[in-house]
Amino acid sequence: MRKTVCIIFGGDSSEHEISLLSVSNVLSNIDREKFNVLTVGITKSGEWFLTEAKIDDIKSGAWEKKRKKACIPSPNPKHHGLLAFNKNGDYSITHIDVAYPVLHGKNGEDGTIQGLFAMAGIPCVGSGVLGSSLCMDKEMTKRVLAAGGVPVTEGFFVRKSYDTDAVDKSIAESFGYPVVVKPSQAGSSVGVTMVHKKDELPNALEIAATEDDKILIERAVDAREIECAVLGTTEAPQTSCLGEIVKEGMYDYATKYESDTAELCVPAPLDDETTKIIKELACRAFSLTECSGLARVDFFVDRKSGAVLLNEINTLPGFTDISMYPMLWRVSGLADKELISQLIELAQ
Repeated sequence: MRKTVCIIFGGDSSEHEISLLSVSNVLSNIDREKFNVLTVGITKSGEWFLTEAKIDDIKSGAWEKKRKKACIPSPNPKHHGLLAFNKNGDYSITHIDVAYPVLHGKNGEDGTIQGLFAMAGIPCVGSGVLGSSLCMDKEMTKRVLAAGGVPVTEGFFVRKSYDTDAVDKSIAESFGYPVVVKPSQAGSSVGVTMVHKKDELPNALEIAATEDDKILIERAVDAREIECAVLGTTEAPQTSCLGEIVKEGMYDYATKYESDTAELCVPAPLDDETTKIIKELACRAFSLTECSGLARVDFFVDRKSGAVLLNEINTLPGFTDISMYPMLWRVSGLADKELISQLIELAQ
């Protein structure tokens, strides 16, 4: 009997448009002989709707004009599904076996939607509440990883009520410019700015503060950027081959999704020892942060010393046709269709 998989996309997040691109790839590659597929779109205002829109309409955002019924996961585990509402206010129960959030950023990747489905007793693709919420907060992630012996980028955080002169003084006393200023809770490089001198600091802090109340200030590292895809359970994660992002300047939102100025080298041209270290650290970080299902773990390799530093963990990485996570698995011998099937089977 085919499992009914509810694929959820969109969301009340600054990464709404990335979700539309990611889910288009998932819907194009999911094995429909194995799975019965329901699609639920969440608008930018947070409204949930069942939709039968075509993939092109989802990608363009036109799906909102073709939404079917308002819906919401039922918190009653006996329902094991969605409450779908008719125009007169009556509702019906739509059973689902697995929830598959193809969401990025707040209210999708931070443990909130994972908590909804945990209450409903419905297995969910990806990490659970703890792993999702922990890895969404970059500052807390670094605390846990550092305590577990994983080398991380050097930095400190400030609250939204920061004093710019005090931040500048802390930078001078710790590691000096240049620094990277980023919101503690955001993805896809949203709100991230490279700062080379004090004059650039106020604007960078303001940009980051639009995304989160907590702002990370990190030492800028002259390094190669290496990414590793992880798949599996908390206890038994597996790694893909490694990929390298080759670009001039920061690998920011525009570089990732709006231009082709970055080159992705897969597999990454690294020596065997560095490759081994990165894969081992990726697995350790995955387990330490209670991740499950999937994650993309991002590293820096210092160009001078060769030291490896963990930068970030993304528990619901981009899944577009050019995203690094599925690309790494393709090169490792796992096609998108089989990768998606494995992720659904790993849901818990």
